[in-house]
Amino acid sequence: MAAVTESLQRRLQQKSLLLMGAIFLVVALLSVFFIETLTQAAKDKNLVLKHQVAEQAFNAYLARAEDEMKFIGQDLSSSDYIAGRELDLLFSHHEVLFFGGLDFFYIEWANGNSSMDPRARLFTKTDFKAVIGAGLLNRWASVKTDDGASLLMLKTKLLSAEKDSTGFLYGFISLNDNLTLANELLESAGVSAVRIYDVSHNRVLLEERKAGVNLSNNTLRASLPLVSPIQANLQLDVIEAHSISSAIFTNALPLILSVGVVLLVFYFLLARQMKILIFQPIETVVYKHQEELIPYIELQPIQRQNRQLMAEIQAKNKRFLLLSDSINSAVIFCNEVAEVELINSEARHVFPDSVKARTLFDFMPIASHRSIQDALKGNIGITFDLTMNDLGRIYQWQAYTFRNENDYRGLLLVGKNITRETSLTWQLEQLHPLSSLVEKKVDTDAILNELNYLSTLPDHIESSHLQGWMTLLLSVLDDISQQETDVSYLPLGDIFRQESDRVMAAMGMEATRAVVDCSVESGSKVVAIGKHFRGLVRTLLMMVMSNDMAERRLSIRFISDMELEIIAMNDMAFRPLFFWMIKMLSESLGGQKQTLQNNALQLNLMMEVNHSAEETLSLKPNQVIAWVANDYPYASNITEALQRFGLEVEVYASSDSFFTQSSVLTKFDAVLIGCDKDVQSQIDMTLALKLKHKRDHLPVIWLNSRFPLHIDDSVYTLQGCFFDYNLYQVLLKACEEDGISIAHYNEEEVCWVMVGGSRVTKAIWYNELDQCTIATQWLADLVDYDVVLSYQPNAIIVLLEPQPSAVILAAQAAFPNVRFYAVQKWLEMPDNVVVFDLVSPNSGEKIRFFAKDVMQHNTNSRSNE
Repeated sequence: MAAVTESLQRRLQQKSLLLMGAIFLVVALLSVFFIETLTQAAKDKNLVLKHQVAEQAFNAYLARAEDEMKFIGQDLSSSDYIAGRELDLLFSHHEVLFFGGLDFFYIEWANGNSSMDPRARLFTKTDFKAVIGAGLLNRWASVKTDDGASLLMLKTKLLSAEKDSTGFLYGFISLNDNLTLANELLESAGVSAVRIYDVSHNRVLLEERKAGVNLSNNTLRASLPLVSPIQANLQLDVIEAHSISSAIFTNALPLILSVGVVLLVFYFLLARQMKILIFQPIETVVYKHQEELIPYIELQPIQRQNRQLMAEIQAKNKRFLLLSDSINSAVIFCNEVAEVELINSEARHVFPDSVKARTLFDFMPIASHRSIQDALKGNIGITFDLTMNDLGRIYQWQAYTFRNENDYRGLLLVGKNITRETSLTWQLEQLHPLSSLVEKKVDTDAILNELNYLSTLPDHIESSHLQGWMTLLLSVLDDISQQETDVSYLPLGDIFRQESDRVMAAMGMEATRAVVDCSVESGSKVVAIGKHFRGLVRTLLMMVMSNDMAERRLSIRFISDMELEIIAMNDMAFRPLFFWMIKMLSESLGGQKQTLQNNALQLNLMMEVNHSAEETLSLKPNQVIAWVANDYPYASNITEALQRFGLEVEVYASSDSFFTQSSVLTKFDAVLIGCDKDVQSQIDMTLALKLKHKRDHLPVIWLNSRFPLHIDDSVYTLQGCFFDYNLYQVLLKACEEDGISIAHYNEEEVCWVMVGGSRVTKAIWYNELDQCTIATQWLADLVDYDVVLSYQPNAIIVLLEPQPSAVILAAQAAFPNVRFYAVQKWLEMPDNVVVFDLVSPNSGEKIRFFAKDVMQHNTNSRSNE
């Protein structure tokens, strides 16, 4: 697992950014707290003022009640009223009593009687004689009744007109649910709640709050003594709801933003200074390798150590270059993509083009590319020889892989000059000439083994096959013995076509015996071909075609621009002659071979490709091809190949079905006729098409699994094994001819059903009826009459051969509108068959007269119905 790396500069910047963020957060919170503290202090001062306003409002309320008491006393002393009717007198001035400050009053007369305001019972049910005892003359007193009523009581003396005392007047203010007093206190002070508390008696006299105000959260409270004429130690509490409002943050926002901008600018300045003062000196130490020491004490040890390491590396590099130049070998170092990293003087002398080359493949010969690729893949023990004709030297190269400083696979090529050793070896071979020919001489044991194997083959194998086999073996051995002198340039696919045709003709095998997989792209490449390559292809085809395994396949493809890969399925494990031939031919071509897991033989060859000679002809897209399979095996493979070419394929099971197709006007660019054993069907169909179109050269292709004995020169024949390139090329030639047009007619017209007849007869009748624009359907017999007559219930049935009477009568009963006509009479012929006796041979003129008479007879018989 790779170690995780981290940037110190980025880490320091992140830590600094976190520190600046923390400072910004602390300053922002302190700013909000400071502004909140100032705001609360201002509100506290304001609340004291509101307390004074509420106190003044309370005293004003008491003063208004005292004025009302004075009015009552003056009214009683100055008015003449009947004793016991004083309340009527007082309530006649209801505007004063109802809108004054007193809630009710009580009069105690000097004669022991008393008068009580009827409103008193709205506030308390107690006996007032027990209450008035706590009254103080001309002073307000706080009393609490037995039933829990809190009252403020004022006692004044009643005087007559003569200034004589007539009794006492008691005025009361109820503090229980006194909305008037509470509202005046709340509205005047502008607070959320008020409370009057009697400290002496530890009781609440009045407590009220504004409606809809929530005091469960933070509140501001001013609890100060209530200065009033009441003879008691009272305390007035004013309460105001308090919450941290957005105004605080709005007020603090400019300060917070200013601090944030300052800290951000400071951060960028700090990051720049850290880079300039710390990291740039470090980078200078690591990368620039300055001669003089940098003026930073902490970094000087690193610089000294770096200098020492660089000096050691340079010394080792110089020693290695001296060593590599002093030896008599060419040394080349390259990286994982074959880019040259180091090359000594010997290697530069061998490859002068290496100076301007980027990779090994740019200047190394093609013969060495495969070995270099294997070495780069990690294979060991790779050696190869290169002959430098311009220098007159032979080098033996060895490839070594190693891990470079980037932990990638590197490659070391060491080329040893073995010119002298090779020359000495050649001289020794001249002294013993027979020893140098051992490699090229046929392995007699392998020959005997092959002959012994052939002698054990079954008796049913024809002698001609064995003769062909021996002829092919001798031809391959002859190719091995000859030197590769004459080289020609041909498409690769043509070579496999020619050699497969040669092997098939010699061995008498079918074209479908082996599956050759050669695409159009691979087969179109023009390569240099000699006798050894032809012999190699012939040997591989012999191995595949004589294979008794279930899969007989020969695959050919280019895995690179010049490297050809051939894979052959075979069961030649106990037939060493073929492996000897493959070995000799592949080595002469500079190829490599290996056996795969499925016992397949893989060959890799470097081919000389001539790109300028490649043909660019191609089939037009959406061309229509008729594929008449007949008895050709593996017909589906042909269909798939045609579809791969981008062609529109119409598939017909037989030649008869081609002439009895659906009613559509179709033009075929080429007609491909398959055949295995029924060669006559192939010939008859070709003849019918020639007669119809009145020309010999048609785009007709014969595809035979066995090589035909007689080939029509006017048609195209697929020679050799079937594969994509071979089929594509013959289609190119065929499509140069004019297409074949097949005319079909409307299903609403009267259809003629032709029954029986030989192929020649059918061809003649088809051509003549087609010229008469008569639509026809063709049946071998009437057994399956319902298949055609279900769609043609008014058809005309022409019997070219006798048919069973029972079948004719059954068809007539099932389809009463059909008409039967015969060209000859036979015994037990049913009466519903009309005979037109035609004398053989059936010429075109006779057929035309017959068609005219049948149509006239059919018209007359149907009109009589």
